[in-house]
Amino acid sequence: MQNQDTATFSGSAGSPGKRQDTVLIAVFVVVALVSGWIGVLVDRILPEQVGEESLGMGLWLVLPFLCGVIIRALRRDWADFGLRPRLRGNMLWYALSILIFPAVTLVFVIIGQLFGVVSFSPGSISSIVSVFGALFIGLIIKNVFEDFAWQGFLMPKLVSVKAGDVWIYLIVGLVWAFWHAPYYLYFLPDTYYSTPFGRLLDVFVRSPIVITIWAVVFVEMTRITRSVWPAVLMHTIEDAVPNVLIFDEGIITFHGAGDILLNPLSGVLPLAVFLAFGLWLRTKRIERDARIGLNTT
Repeated sequence: MQNQDTATFSGSAGSPGKRQDTVLIAVFVVVALVSGWIGVLVDRILPEQVGEESLGMGLWLVLPFLCGVIIRALRRDWADFGLRPRLRGNMLWYALSILIFPAVTLVFVIIGQLFGVVSFSPGSISSIVSVFGALFIGLIIKNVFEDFAWQGFLMPKLVSVKAGDVWIYLIVGLVWAFWHAPYYLYFLPDTYYSTPFGRLLDVFVRSPIVITIWAVVFVEMTRITRSVWPAVLMHTIEDAVPNVLIFDEGIITFHGAGDILLNPLSGVLPLAVFLAFGLWLRTKRIERDARIGLNTT
């Protein structure tokens, strides 16, 4: 007997409102892409704000999530939201979602050290360790808003309108990437960039490539588990481990060709590993769906 929850989340159930779903996807995408610019406008109207996290940044983070939730609430449409953890039968996938970013980081740091293209500045490690619990909780909260927008609304709605897997990866990845544009162009302080060109490089080159490849992993992890929580955990670990060590604190630095090839956040070889991992998850999902009589490719 076909599992109804799996059928709904995987998109095999018929969708009489396909045209309406397409319109709502377009509305969501527009809201997502303008949310940050609304935040930039708010911060310019209210320039005197205390602390690094501004009201504009808050709007940028929550507006796509709120848009998806409002659409679902108006339609009473929660079946494929992915809110249930679904731990039973998914412990392997949960474990992999926790381990994939630290494992890739460790492997390529070791390789970088062997080739002499990585250096370490451990000065701020103790301060990070002392606040790690609070940092982790804050990242979980942030990523609930972020991943329940992309994986809890955009991805399942693309599945429901029968978008092909490649289109799902591209749409989710590029919307997710260009949603970051105001973050790179305005919200990040100048200390992160030596020249304005670095901001443009992140917006138009690095971010679209990296996040679209990561989208394969996040989409497939969500589809195989039928829950967004593994994606939230995976994103939080990425933020807390390689992102803090390499991007935020500069504790680990890759140099020259090592930065291009081995950097766990943007290097060519780690991205190839993430893409292969995501496609492997897709294979496992298709095999799972075939066993229960679904056609979700």
